Amino acid sequence: MADTIPQTPFALISGSAQWGLMFPDDVLEPGVSVRERGLVFETPWGPSENWQVIEVSGEGTPDGEPRRILNVFAHGWPIDSIDHEAFRKVAWILREAGVKKILADSTSGSMNRMLKPGDFIIPWDVLDLSQTRYSLSGKMTAACQSVQLFCRHLAALLKETAEELWPHPHRVVGQDQQLVFAHNWGPRFGSRAEAHAYKVLGADAMNHSTGAEASLAREIGACYVAASFIVRWQDGVMDRPPEDSTALHESLRHPASRISLRTMIRAPLSEQCGCHKLRTLTRREDIRFAQNQRGFTCG
Repeated sequence: MADTIPQTPFALISGSAQWGLMFPDDVLEPGVSVRERGLVFETPWGPSENWQVIEVSGEGTPDGEPRRILNVFAHGWPIDSIDHEAFRKVAWILREAGVKKILADSTSGSMNRMLKPGDFIIPWDVLDLSQTRYSLSGKMTAACQSVQLFCRHLAALLKETAEELWPHPHRVVGQDQQLVFAHNWGPRFGSRAEAHAYKVLGADAMNHSTGAEASLAREIGACYVAASFIVRWQDGVMDRPPEDSTALHESLRHPASRISLRTMIRAPLSEQCGCHKLRTLTRREDIRFAQNQRGFTCG
C-alpha cells in the first residue's frame, strides 16, 4: 500500500555523493532525525521507493522554526534496474508535496583539466541535448525559460556552506566560474568521443542526473541547485589510464552529505531569486482557442 505524500517546501535528492552512508544518521548533524523511513509513493507512472522525511529542529534554520525535508535515495532510481522514468516520478512527487526548494547531490567526471578529482563544484548551466523526454508538463501547457536553471541564491548559500566544511587541499568551485554540466543518461560513463564532443560544446563536467533534474525542477516551478564533487576525469581527457575513485569517494562522502543537509537546513523560503517567474503556465482556454482555430477538438 502506497504512503501519503507529506507536505513540505524543502527537498533533498540524494545521489552518489552519499552512497555507502546511512543518511542522515551517519552525518551526526545536531537537531536532525528521521521522522519516517522506507516510504513508497504512487505516481501516474508507477511507484517510487526509498523515500524518507527528515525532521530538523529550529536550531540552524533561518526563521528558528522546525522544518521537514523530503528526501529520496539515489535520485529515485530503482536498485536493481534501469528506469529513467524515475526522474519524472520524483518531480511529480515533489510537486504534489508543494516543494519549492530542491538540492540534489551527486558525483561527476571532469572534462576540464583545471577541475581535479576532489573538487566540490556548483554548476551554472546545463548541456542536455535530449531536453529530457520525461517531461511532466508538455510543451503546450508550460513555457519554461532556461536563463537560470540553477537558483543563484541557493547556489550562493551552498558555496558558503561548502567553504566551511569541504576538506583541504580540495577546492570549492562556485557559480562565479560558470561551470557547465553535460547530461549523460548512463548507466555507463561517457565514451572518449562523447567526452570530446561535450568538451568542444563547452561542458566542464558530466554526470547522469543533473540535466534531467534541472529541467523538471523548472517545470514544477521550484528553485534547484546541484552539489557535486569530481571523482574522476572523463576517459580521454587526461593521457593516463582510468584511476580507481573508491578511496576518494569514501573520504569525501561524509563532508559532501553534511554540506547538502546543512544547506537545506539554512535555506530560506524567499522568492527574491526570481526562479518562480521563469515558468509560465499556458491558460487552458488559450490551448482550446488554438485547437479550435485549426479544426481540432480539445477535451
